[in-house]
Amino acid sequence: RDALLEVEGLGQVRGDVELHRRQQDWYAHGHAADPNYNGVVLHAALELSPGVTRLQNGGQAPVISLAALLTDRDVEGDGAADAVNPANPADTQSASETDTLWAILERQGWRRPADGAGWGALLDAAGDARFQRKSDWFRRLLAEQSPAQTLYEGLMEALGYRANRQPFLKLAQAAPWAALAAEAAAYPPAERVSILERRLLQRAGWPLDAGQSAAGRAPAGLGYGAPLSAAEWHCFRVRPANHPRRRIAGAARLLAPFVAATGNPAALGDELTALVAAGRPAALTAALTVAAEPGEKTAYIGPARARDLAVNVVLPVDHALTAAGTETSPARSLYHAFGKLQDNELTRETATRLSVPAPAAATARRQQGLLHLHRLLSGGV
Repeated sequence: RDALLEVEGLGQVRGDVELHRRQQDWYAHGHAADPNYNGVVLHAALELSPGVTRLQNGGQAPVISLAALLTDRDVEGDGAADAVNPANPADTQSASETDTLWAILERQGWRRPADGAGWGALLDAAGDARFQRKSDWFRRLLAEQSPAQTLYEGLMEALGYRANRQPFLKLAQAAPWAALAAEAAAYPPAERVSILERRLLQRAGWPLDAGQSAAGRAPAGLGYGAPLSAAEWHCFRVRPANHPRRRIAGAARLLAPFVAATGNPAALGDELTALVAAGRPAALTAALTVAAEPGEKTAYIGPARARDLAVNVVLPVDHALTAAGTETSPARSLYHAFGKLQDNELTRETATRLSVPAPAAATARRQQGLLHLHRLLSGGV
């Protein structure tokens, strides 16, 4: 209340500041029709909506995003989900707000379940819808590039975590998998991790350490693109374990075992497809896990992140490749078999807002269902 702000172009402005998780909560909470909120001179939220924030008197409050101020929280852990504190007011919501959200979903064909079996069926269906949407997106990419490059780009983007997904995707395009695989194949298996790591660091625009300078220039004719600028990477308040250099080191260690002696880039997709066909979540997770170096405590890619990579990248890509226009595939079957992933802010928030019983979201498929419902509530299709 009665804050003093410095606004570019206006100078000092005095008034109230309203904070929300979501910009649309301004309307859900009835502020747009409340004259007590006409003194708001700034609306700040973690999730912004396409619309504006309107005041009761017909004016508008400027909106800013708080998302960039979030502390990076993606450090690899043991996979245990953070508990929701029932005593925390932020984890509760009124029945009327929940009813309003379900009314929005029901208009889109998603009815509120009446019992436990209904919750499971709804979240399963929503999880399948999200899986199919991801698969359809990868199928469009597969029409333009190789399966190996599509899979590689998906893995790299996911390793960017929250702050650096876009730079990691651009890195995967500046250092195509075909070029990396061909270059690394010329070296003994024991040296491939260091070759991949050095080349990725060079294409990322990061300076090499003294012991990495032997990488030299990228060989001509392999199809490497121009290096990224260091300014494209976001490192503010990123923990050391999530720093892009550390994630690139993890990517090199993840990819090295998939370098074929012939340099054939298709080995990446072929080997992961074989693991999918085997139908064992643990085997696929193990192939995507990169343990810590001796003497270190933090894994490069822990089991929790490996399961995320499997469910969000490997399985939908494989489904796009093998389903051939049908809904059935080894990838979808394995997706249904995956146990619960690590919870995140969106799954916890959506479960709270929709009053989903805790036991209902006990599998990866149903957690993905929560994310699908969140997207629908956020205006997605």
